[in-house]
Amino acid sequence: MSDQKQTTQPDAGELAVEIVALTKEFGGLKAVDDVTITVPRQRVHGILGPNGAGKTTVLNMVSGFIRADSGSITLFGEDVTRMQPFHIARRGVARTYQNIRLFPGMTVIETVIAGAYMQRSSTIAGAILLSPTERRERKQVRARAAELLDMVGCRAPHSSLAETLSYGDQRRVEIARALATDPRILLLDEPTAGMNDVESEQIGQLLVQLKDLGLTLILIEHNMRLVEEFCETVSVMNSGAVLAEGAPTWCLEQDDVKEAYFGKRSDAARIATLRRVRRDISGP
Repeated sequence: MSDQKQTTQPDAGELAVEIVALTKEFGGLKAVDDVTITVPRQRVHGILGPNGAGKTTVLNMVSGFIRADSGSITLFGEDVTRMQPFHIARRGVARTYQNIRLFPGMTVIETVIAGAYMQRSSTIAGAILLSPTERRERKQVRARAAELLDMVGCRAPHSSLAETLSYGDQRRVEIARALATDPRILLLDEPTAGMNDVESEQIGQLLVQLKDLGLTLILIEHNMRLVEEFCETVSVMNSGAVLAEGAPTWCLEQDDVKEAYFGKRSDAARIATLRRVRRDISGP
């Protein structure tokens, strides 16, 4: 299994995320095997691969939910490999999940406001007594939550229970909640799952908008059209290892990648040809 790379290594000072020789085993099964991924600041980077490739496990280790067996994770030059999730969150890392995780019984606006807990400065006494500072801060946080919901394209009533929304809107609310933490790095696990082409395009445009605002974005995604249009670089994984890294179109044309996605090389070649034809028909 070869690790093919198209991109040159950026200087360490330009990196938002540097993952080096990361390994994780579960009961003797190597879910992540010597994975190295580098993501420059203010980049949209995709992690691709078939189901079970180890993609979500990598994000879980970057965000601190799972501890690596070996290797290192550096964010903006700081080693966070052994840090707890809340310490990593305080350093500007937010994420969404493959399976949507919303707070039961909370409205749309309350869910996003909950994400802003680290941005608040009011005290317990101030909250109990509803001090002028507390009231002012609540108003500001609520206004910011409404702005974020508008940014991600959620048009549902803010008073609706978040768990009752359509699947696509639940995804949007989850992204808005992550953005409410004011992150520097946003990890997105299948952000367009359950969305149609128009909705997926809107999420792609949002990724670009967030990048232009200074964020670094890492997403796991199976929507190849979205990846090719909006990701600047990708890492393709299979069986816990990185197969290729570089521009999306280049990576998806590599033989090892096609075989990982489509099975036998003969089948992969036919499907890759169909992909090229579809791309030519749809235009730039």
